[in-house]
Amino acid sequence: MQARKMRSLSGRGARVLLAGGMLGAGALSASVAGAYASTAPRKAAAPTGTITVFSQGDVNVQNLWSNVLIPRYEKSHPGDHIKFVFSTDSSENSVVFDELAASAKAHKNSVYDIVDGAVPAEAAAAKLLTPVTPSEVPLMKEINPDAFKVVNGEATPLRGSEVLIAYNSQAVPNPPTTLNGLLAWIKAHPGQFTYCNPADGGSGSAFVQAVLSKYTPAADNLKMSLGYSPKSEASWSAGLAELKSLTPDIFQQQYPNSNQGVLTLLASGAVSMGAVWSDQATTALHDGQLPKSIKLMELTPPLAGGPDYLGVPANISATEKALAFQFINWTLENPQQVGIVRAMNGTPAIEFQYLPKSIAAEFASYSSSPALPYSANTDSDMNSKWQSTVG
Repeated sequence: MQARKMRSLSGRGARVLLAGGMLGAGALSASVAGAYASTAPRKAAAPTGTITVFSQGDVNVQNLWSNVLIPRYEKSHPGDHIKFVFSTDSSENSVVFDELAASAKAHKNSVYDIVDGAVPAEAAAAKLLTPVTPSEVPLMKEINPDAFKVVNGEATPLRGSEVLIAYNSQAVPNPPTTLNGLLAWIKAHPGQFTYCNPADGGSGSAFVQAVLSKYTPAADNLKMSLGYSPKSEASWSAGLAELKSLTPDIFQQQYPNSNQGVLTLLASGAVSMGAVWSDQATTALHDGQLPKSIKLMELTPPLAGGPDYLGVPANISATEKALAFQFINWTLENPQQVGIVRAMNGTPAIEFQYLPKSIAAEFASYSSSPALPYSANTDSDMNSKWQSTVG
């Protein structure tokens, strides 16, 4: 989830990158919350001060930061304080990116020490972040090196998620497993599928992006994920036409205005299938908000997803960078990673070999390479064209 959307991610979003508000403040058990406590001794010379963090997403992302990461970090690091800036509006990702770019151009310190979610991927493409090295983040050795390639080694994964297809196994015992198969199924079963407005949720954005990507060369898709390439958007017309042709077969010919809206329709039985965030839907299943008949599957090729990144702006002081990287390395410690997985039902940032075998088993069916979400500007264009053509 990631979320999640910069677009979302945090877009994801968010590519953003960025999930809906399925995790309440009291959802963490004492045993899970306790897993966040750092067991690593604090170095005597470690810097102390205030770290300003920006994040965007849904309520579960906010809860993770406000109710878990921040209080646990501040408790284990006396003298440190985290100033948290959060938004549920994916448009804020573009605002933060613009602040990073403007402050760098003016040779002034950014107001942020860490950016989360969808901002880092685009900021890394623009060379606005500080490269991550083993001296600053020693635990990066436990992360798959490929995870750093998409961000040019300028951001560190915190957690992960991807968009899956949720289906009612009682109504759909043999669901389609490919995108083309799903599109054919939607037309053959009017009113039984839905996805949310892409401007309002990363799960809907990922579905729309997948259809547009069918008609877009791989090189252009990559350009639109890592930066802004308006010329590459010329191939969208065929995908938008296909999405428009689906409208009569979408539930009530309307689109939910959030990731949560899709889960609500699935829970009520109004639809048999929909696009959902993996972490959000898994939480809903664990909490009983979705019936056990709802199953999750990954399409071939996978929909958008991947790591939720933390990035440190290049244009901040050396002391601020030290504080920021100290926090980032702390999030990669085993107790924090286990706790994040339990709290968010998302995939961990570090490789499974460093975590309990039970966690590896939970994510055995997940892809190691979901599609990259579109960048913030690309996502904004996509949402605008979807609205005028489809929505």
